[in-house]
Amino acid sequence: MADMMSIDLSQHFQSSAPHLTVTPEKSLDSFEQYSHLSAATELRKSMATEVARTVNDLRSFAVKSPIVDDAHTRLIAHLDKIDHEVLQAETKRLELLDLLGEESVLKLDITISRATPGVASAAAQHLIAGLSLKWTLRTDRAQDCRSQGSKMASLRRGRMPHFAAVTMEPRPSMLNLLGRGSGDVDCLYHLDLPALSQAIDEYCSGTRRKDRLKMRDNFRRLCDQRRLRDYDELRSYVSTL
Repeated sequence: MADMMSIDLSQHFQSSAPHLTVTPEKSLDSFEQYSHLSAATELRKSMATEVARTVNDLRSFAVKSPIVDDAHTRLIAHLDKIDHEVLQAETKRLELLDLLGEESVLKLDITISRATPGVASAAAQHLIAGLSLKWTLRTDRAQDCRSQGSKMASLRRGRMPHFAAVTMEPRPSMLNLLGRGSGDVDCLYHLDLPALSQAIDEYCSGTRRKDRLKMRDNFRRLCDQRRLRDYDELRSYVSTL
């Protein structure tokens, strides 16, 4: 269901902003600000096999070549030395990479990006917005979005993309749990905030129960502080990027 939501909303945003690139399920290191995260992974791609193959080809060529015995022996010995030194260097490189460790790379449910002028690298797309999609919010996973936002902020090299969660969660307590954070998530976008607001007002109308009144007040506070916004506002925002 989450995958379908990603595809549907991606198409929705793309139709609103055809000048941008909207992609579901894309990793952070695909973008300009985070391309450095893939450096360790690229370094782990060993070239030892390719070098060994080249040395073996040269060795086979030397065996078949009409070279005098002394020169032939010295050439084979030299190729063996190259092979040995390359393997030693490869071993040391992998040991250093193991000491450095690797940063796990996040995947965002929806990414919105545009080409960076003057940048010709593969990671030329500049991430301007990333969205985490949640049909509903679970207590044991409510902090996922916050941890994503925190990681994006700490790992970036450049401007922080707009990062928000899109949800259909109807419970104000769960919206409050994520929305009243410390800024790891810019805000929450609800797919039908007017309908939810009306439902909460009707549910709390005429009651003196403190728990219901507190729920309504917290919900209104989220909206007044713009921690909770309607999805239509997000679509309008994307179209102006």
